[in-house]
Amino acid sequence: MANRIIPTEEKVNIMAQCLTLEGVREAATAHGVSPGATYYWFNEKVLPALSIILANEKPGPKPANSLEEKKQSTTSSASPRSLPQDGRPEQCPECGSARVWKNGLYWVLDWVSFLCFGWFTGGKVPIQRHRCADCGYEIPSPERLKQTEARRKGWIKLRRLVAFSKFKLGLSHRKTQLLTQFVYGKQLSITFVNDVTQTLGQRAKEVISKLADCRQKAARILMGDETFPKIIDRDALRAKAKSVGVVICEFGLIRGVKSVANRSWHMKQLFQGAIGKHFQPQFFLTDYQVHYPKIVRLALEGVRHLKDFVHTLRIVDRYFNEAVRDVTLDVPKGLPLKERRKQRKLKKRLLRKQLKPILLLFFKAFAPGYESVAFIYIEGALSRLEDPNYVIQNESVQVLHRKLTKFFNKHGETLAFQLEQKAQADLVSTSNAMESKNSIFKPFTRNAKSFQRPDTCENFMNGVALMENFDGKTRGKNTGTSAIQRAGINLKDLGATDFFEAVGLA
Repeated sequence: MANRIIPTEEKVNIMAQCLTLEGVREAATAHGVSPGATYYWFNEKVLPALSIILANEKPGPKPANSLEEKKQSTTSSASPRSLPQDGRPEQCPECGSARVWKNGLYWVLDWVSFLCFGWFTGGKVPIQRHRCADCGYEIPSPERLKQTEARRKGWIKLRRLVAFSKFKLGLSHRKTQLLTQFVYGKQLSITFVNDVTQTLGQRAKEVISKLADCRQKAARILMGDETFPKIIDRDALRAKAKSVGVVICEFGLIRGVKSVANRSWHMKQLFQGAIGKHFQPQFFLTDYQVHYPKIVRLALEGVRHLKDFVHTLRIVDRYFNEAVRDVTLDVPKGLPLKERRKQRKLKKRLLRKQLKPILLLFFKAFAPGYESVAFIYIEGALSRLEDPNYVIQNESVQVLHRKLTKFFNKHGETLAFQLEQKAQADLVSTSNAMESKNSIFKPFTRNAKSFQRPDTCENFMNGVALMENFDGKTRGKNTGTSAIQRAGINLKDLGATDFFEAVGLA
């Protein structure tokens, strides 16, 4: 029976039977104390303390104030994470036991110093693990909690730099590695950079899909076009060049980006996906792509298709250049080749000089302020092309007149409607905003070289689009504003105030 462990409850029962109150009144009178106070001390102080005094403990010398510490631990309301000088918690926060022991030491990167100095020094800090002997709960130390929070914020900083490098600077994965190494002294893997890019791209795609259902300014025009990165299709035997469709409104806000393999089907999906509760455009403005009129009729019911004035003038200018280039020369036989070339060059210069005033009439017709007389200038220019007093009549000039006549007969009604609307309601008539977005996307396609699948390309381009939407302009008439601000998007409906908050990196 030498090592028998007697339960504490049994000890308390035995001592409660042995302790009897005899001669309480005489002892209290002798010391000048009330007998009721003596009974109170016995019932409220002595009996409750028996379980603490008789608790089983390991053999050996006890600290001088161990009993006092145990009493305080049962009545104190201090935080369970409070630590004595040796760093050991006073009690377990799960079960309240005071049997908390060390359970190993390990080292971690010093993320706190990274947040303070913005650079990885390579230093490490020790973390002491503590575990409760009764319930097995591992108690996190203050240093561990501090390093955990610092590590979370540190990885957010690294992901923000990767997002800026990929979606704003358009750097490759390896150049992004070099950038993070230079800025923070941290070497990231190619896999990590790719995973961050795709994850943030998917989140950006979800945010862009919410734009149409957010409260915003009234937008009347939807503009769409395609840019052409090279996408590797793994299901095909060779690489196929596929396009990326982009749609925006007149405020320059990118409202949809999609990888396009089948133009009719995918562009229809893109147009329909850009329409929402608070975005119901009346017009679709684009260039003279022959497929778009049919797609718009199928995808956007009641939306009228408009033509871009800039592309209109480009087509007219191209017809004039072709007329000058295709001019022919009738020369007598026996004339040397050098002399014939000289004669043809002189005739081309003369024809260009005669056609230039007529070309300027077309440009003047589409100039601001001439909307009401635009077709008068166009008809006058066409009549001058037939007049031998203004232009030398040859085959190329006649072909030019037929091309221009056919072009304006085909698109004259649409152009006349646009000119009328522009004069009355200042309707946007050029897709310059759309072309500027294409110029932003194309450098990213060149830097990326190729994309493994259409969906990865689509995620990447959506990240670029969302970054562009929140990016403030540094020049031009929209200096200091972003597309989100110009479109009046309600940020509460969107749930974010900037790019990093939108993709979860606030």
